[in-house]
Amino acid sequence: MTQTPSKPALPAIGGVLKYFKVTSYITGIFLILIMILWGIRLSIQADLWLAGPDGFLYLAFYSLDAAGEKVGLPTSGLDITVISLIVHGWLYVAYLFGDFRLWTLMRWSFLRFLIIALGGIVPLLSFFTERHFTKVAEAELKKVS
Repeated sequence: MTQTPSKPALPAIGGVLKYFKVTSYITGIFLILIMILWGIRLSIQADLWLAGPDGFLYLAFYSLDAAGEKVGLPTSGLDITVISLIVHGWLYVAYLFGDFRLWTLMRWSFLRFLIIALGGIVPLLSFFTERHFTKVAEAELKKVS
């Protein structure tokens, strides 16, 4: 059962909603980037590489050895595919923090927390959860004020 937010929590909810919106969009964009890079990795066996020996930004092709390890990647530069995974992981933590703050201040059910949390790991879902639950929160805030 959903409860209404307490009166002392009302001033903080506006800032939490802004934080939640920003982290939702950034996490969603990085998740789309990861899915594109993952598709490239699986389809043509290449990683996006930055500042390596073959140029500023390019696809570095590789092959797999008998143990399943990548062979043929550059030894200098940055693997943007791997870096995007790491950055998304940290952004997801920030997204979960926004989800948790919104969930606790709005006094929502645990199921809502889980649905919003899925937004950071299911492609495109963060955009829908942000839009839907922001509207739900704003409607509940109008009832309380």
